[in-house]
Amino acid sequence: MRCEVRIGGVRYIGLAMLMAFSLCSVAQLSQPGRFEKDQKRRFGDFHIVSLEDQGLALLRDKEKYEMRERLWEFIQLDTALAESWTKDLTVEQKYRFVGHDYRDKNLYYLFRAGDTDLGDLKIIKLDLQAKQVLEFDYKPELAIQLTHFNIVGKQILLAGYVTRQPAVLLYNMENNQAKIVPGLLADNTEILDVRANVNNTFNVLLSERQTKAKKRLILKTFDETGALLLDDLIEVESEKNILSGMTSTLVRDELMLVGTWSDGISKQASGIFSVMVDPYSEQKINYFDFGQLTHFFDYMTPKRAAKTKERSDARRKAGKTPEFRTNVLPIRLLETKNGFVFYAEAYYTTASVNNRSGASASPYGYYPYGMYGYGNPYRYGGYPYGGGYPYSPGYPMSSTSTSAEIKMQMACIAVLDGSGQLITDHGLPLAEMRIPSTDQVSDFIYTPTRTTILFNKDNEIHFQVTQSDGVQLINEKKEIQLLQASETIRSSTDAVGSMRYWYKNVLYLYGYQSIKNPEKGNRDVFFINKLRID
Repeated sequence: MRCEVRIGGVRYIGLAMLMAFSLCSVAQLSQPGRFEKDQKRRFGDFHIVSLEDQGLALLRDKEKYEMRERLWEFIQLDTALAESWTKDLTVEQKYRFVGHDYRDKNLYYLFRAGDTDLGDLKIIKLDLQAKQVLEFDYKPELAIQLTHFNIVGKQILLAGYVTRQPAVLLYNMENNQAKIVPGLLADNTEILDVRANVNNTFNVLLSERQTKAKKRLILKTFDETGALLLDDLIEVESEKNILSGMTSTLVRDELMLVGTWSDGISKQASGIFSVMVDPYSEQKINYFDFGQLTHFFDYMTPKRAAKTKERSDARRKAGKTPEFRTNVLPIRLLETKNGFVFYAEAYYTTASVNNRSGASASPYGYYPYGMYGYGNPYRYGGYPYGGGYPYSPGYPMSSTSTSAEIKMQMACIAVLDGSGQLITDHGLPLAEMRIPSTDQVSDFIYTPTRTTILFNKDNEIHFQVTQSDGVQLINEKKEIQLLQASETIRSSTDAVGSMRYWYKNVLYLYGYQSIKNPEKGNRDVFFINKLRID
């Protein structure tokens, strides 16, 4: 990166050199590693799981069979992107891959037989330190449409719907026994979130609609045996509707709920909300419309952004909800020493889309594990402050049932204090990226002094750094580095592949490319590039 300081068209050296050095030292993006795997057309896509500072896990269907069992290729990479463990997993043909979770240096893959809600379940546990594989088979006694999969202590948590009512099952891997968690089956109730806490308890967040005007958020916390520890009922304003919600995980002492809301019955978001869990007092939900964020409209032209914000301010002052609405994909909630950081992406769809993963979709018609397997959002992470976060990328990943095009608008970060009040925000326009389904395309690294947002488009890494108040310091692009300087990219696709946070100050970029090497010819590869922010 070249740094210059010019004042009035004159380049200054002396004191200005210190200013330039300060700017250049804000953040540097490097690509210290790259992994490639030949991608044969008969092979399936890779499912990727971050193992934090233990590396990455890859899984793909080899489309091969042995004795009526399907072969799945498993690869563990270390943080240098070198292979540390490879193994072919064999799974009966009737099973399909539906989810994953990572906890305490153990990786879990969930498979389900067939397409029915009574399908048998197979859990494959990989002990990444001992390099051992264990299998558990569970036949549900109830027909449950699964929406969430998690590990809590020694229990496997399976959540979803039983005859259109929310339900959570706990399956004990040691004694092969299962039980249903009491107190959740209810009509007119939707699951917004099921999430494990850092102390082997878990939260279930529900949205209940008693009548058109009477709605509530319900937060229940259980221990790993399913015993109820906390039950909080939070009234929702009659004219507002909660579209999505996620809970914090007790990295901090407080439990915070954050998500998106709409005006009336609209499925497009009007803003974000936050509320502190406190069963001993009546809480008021904090509603923030998008016009209260400084950078949410940065993807618009300056004239349009100013007019949209002006109209939002006028309606808010008049006691009305601003008219601006958009689609929002919540991604993660980071718990920091000073509060919370909520990350989401805004997008526009060109047609009516059956989003099979967002909380705003029908609670009975989606399957939010993700078509590519990157997105089960329910795992524990080990970096409570700084760059780490306790959820894996993607809140839940999705697929659309139409060929509609998704146009990405904005990556948005809302910084909240310990009580859920809005402090500041950051944003990066997503260059109107077009993808075939709602999926996370960007990610970020947050520190108290600077925030970095990144995404990939057309083989260029878009890279923005802002200071704590949201003021932009750096906005640039870098080419994706290949194994050799003489190589070039023949083709790639933004539709499959993306940016994901990994650990500390490191992210990874993955996708599929056709590479031209002037000496060795062309090759088609799945790739992962390691990205480091210094």
